[in-house]
Amino acid sequence: MKHYLFTLFLLAGFIARAQDNLGIAGSSRSPVNTLLNNPSTIVDSRAFIDIQLFGVSTFARNNFVFLPGGSLNGQALSELKEPGYNLGKSDYRAYADVSIGGPSFTFAVKKSAFAVFSNVRSVTDARGIDEELGNYLIEGFQYAPQMGALQQSKNLRAHSLNWAEIGFTYGTIISARGDMITQAAISVKRLWGIGGVGLRIDDWTYVVRDSSSLETQTFSGEYGFNDPMRDGFSWNNGTGYSTDLGITFKQRFKSSEGYTPYDPCTDGDYRYRLGFSLLDIGRIKFKSPSFRNIFNETEQNEWQDFSNTQIEDLSSIDSLLTEGLGAAQNNSDTRPFTMMLPGAFSAQFDYNLGRGFYVYSVVTAGIPWQNRLGVQRASYIGIAPRWEKKRFEISVPVTIHEFRQPMAGLALRLNSLIIGSDDLLSIVRKKDIYGADFYLSLKITLFKHWKCGDKKNKKQPKVRRQGFEPLPCPSW
Repeated sequence: MKHYLFTLFLLAGFIARAQDNLGIAGSSRSPVNTLLNNPSTIVDSRAFIDIQLFGVSTFARNNFVFLPGGSLNGQALSELKEPGYNLGKSDYRAYADVSIGGPSFTFAVKKSAFAVFSNVRSVTDARGIDEELGNYLIEGFQYAPQMGALQQSKNLRAHSLNWAEIGFTYGTIISARGDMITQAAISVKRLWGIGGVGLRIDDWTYVVRDSSSLETQTFSGEYGFNDPMRDGFSWNNGTGYSTDLGITFKQRFKSSEGYTPYDPCTDGDYRYRLGFSLLDIGRIKFKSPSFRNIFNETEQNEWQDFSNTQIEDLSSIDSLLTEGLGAAQNNSDTRPFTMMLPGAFSAQFDYNLGRGFYVYSVVTAGIPWQNRLGVQRASYIGIAPRWEKKRFEISVPVTIHEFRQPMAGLALRLNSLIIGSDDLLSIVRKKDIYGADFYLSLKITLFKHWKCGDKKNKKQPKVRRQGFEPLPCPSW
């Protein structure tokens, strides 16, 4: 059964937010999509009004379990192979980010821009799983080569957070000097927690004596989770707020003195953009029923017949950790269970090569919540060259996930339809597959202010001289 659980985790990318949708994140004509990585990009966008009807995106990546090469090619998907395991690693990790985008829109009013957006998101992150625990995950605790040996796990983190959000963004041009403009924006989001579970193990020293006896010598850390199914499934099991902040420095081709976007026929073109942003800074506080425990057990504890432990509901997990592993309660039961969102710092640079060619690059670093429960966003560096016109755009994103796992993809925008993958190689190549990625967005986009018609159909104003119509030009 455990083999297929890992397989389902990998295939989640094909049935359900990709990691920041790099293929469209640098676009100058898709503000509904780019505001998720830097809210200030909606200011002076080359799309006057951008309306998303529906969007879906997903990202899944790990370095522990893989599908053998060719498993997702042709008919191989219907003949799914047993997954393989990347043995011998000292730090296993996994990350998944799935988002369903609801109705959202952006629009501009002179030097200001506004956005309203909605999403349902699910982010899962696990890191710090050592080789010994990896062996137990594969073979179970009856793994003979490690029995009787003292084991130690440190700095293990495993979190999953699911929530819905509605956000509002305001941005404006705060400075215009020479050919430069500086634009800034803030997004404020109301959050509704659906479910959350968090576990951090700072230090766990243990010995598996045999298949039925587990001896714990030290066990310190924290866990917490809520039970969304206690009285029937509920979407609203907690609340919170979060914010995104962004600033962009843009060099234009012309002077920016007195420049006003869409007044009414300005375009928003630029030579380069340099942006910085803070993303998903906030938390969700879950309401009862929830369970939380801060533990620091330093006395030896023996758990007999642990392999036959039956888990009937979520509350029994709390009892299992408290009694079986000797995780003594140190904090008050009245303290609320909260989880931090996957916060990050991001820097972006987009350069205009001319004739519709651009190169977008980005570095994003997830914020580690060392002493708090919360999802840590995956870090990465990426570059996405693209060819962009008003009705068509193509991008080839290349990413190094967690600064160590390379990926390459392809994204297309056909007017207002976006489809792409930042990890297309997982489908087309025959190498082992450690993840998957896909995103889709259906929108309605107005690229011009309604007062800016087609110049070809505009009548040229007549020039009068001293109140008389000018004489017609002679034809030779």
